[in-house]
Amino acid sequence: MKFTITENNAETIAIALKGELDTLAAQSFATDMQQVMEDAGKKITVDFSELEYISSAGMRTILLLQKNANAKGGKVTIVGMSEDIKQIFQMTGFDQMIEIL
Repeated sequence: MKFTITENNAETIAIALKGELDTLAAQSFATDMQQVMEDAGKKITVDFSELEYISSAGMRTILLLQKNANAKGGKVTIVGMSEDIKQIFQMTGFDQMIEIL
């Protein structure tokens, strides 16, 4: 999995994911997200438009990002989610915890 982080301004961060956020990639992604999580008082947009697959470990990483953002008054929004991944989020109730556009 590949991802890019773009700080749009002092208040917003965009993260674009590409490939598969499986268990192994989720561990690496969580490590790389440490700085983002420290600054998570910002508005964070996670672009799933090029994400092909997400495991439960990947979903936990996104949820952790959301929890850290909420604790600091920030917010995580997911955009570009495929119907297959959206179904997974709906079945697990994650769609009730994170804003999906």
